[in-house]
Amino acid sequence: MAIDIVKILHRHDLRSTTARRLVLKVLVDGKKPLTHKQILQRIKEEYDSINLVSIYRIIQKFEELGIVHSHSRSGGFTLCSLIGDSGHHVLLSCEQCGKVEECMDKELCKKENEIAKENGFSPTSHLNEIIGVCESCQLCNT
Repeated sequence: MAIDIVKILHRHDLRSTTARRLVLKVLVDGKKPLTHKQILQRIKEEYDSINLVSIYRIIQKFEELGIVHSHSRSGGFTLCSLIGDSGHHVLLSCEQCGKVEECMDKELCKKENEIAKENGFSPTSHLNEIIGVCESCQLCNT
């Protein structure tokens, strides 16, 4: 399924600038989390008029809007594959190949909301990252 980058930007009331389109394109093409510097390096190959500060600002805005997820372990970012789905996003990160898959679990979301409510906390979003070894890498290791 092809991802319409311009549609993602418009759906979030963002202007479709060259820099934003290129950042999204790099994340769409990326198979694992990319850092700000890695994103910049890939964009610089075809578009020289961008700097690291711009990448930070764009990623920060995308993260606020739920377009990308940050990965605390790697310091990188991936495109949210479930953009617009309200619920609990679970990232499955392979520590061998770096691949990240995303799924959603509404029951887990309900349980976390209960825990938050019991502690007087009002969550605005849910994101968990499970780190392990993907099925492909497990097969290669046997």
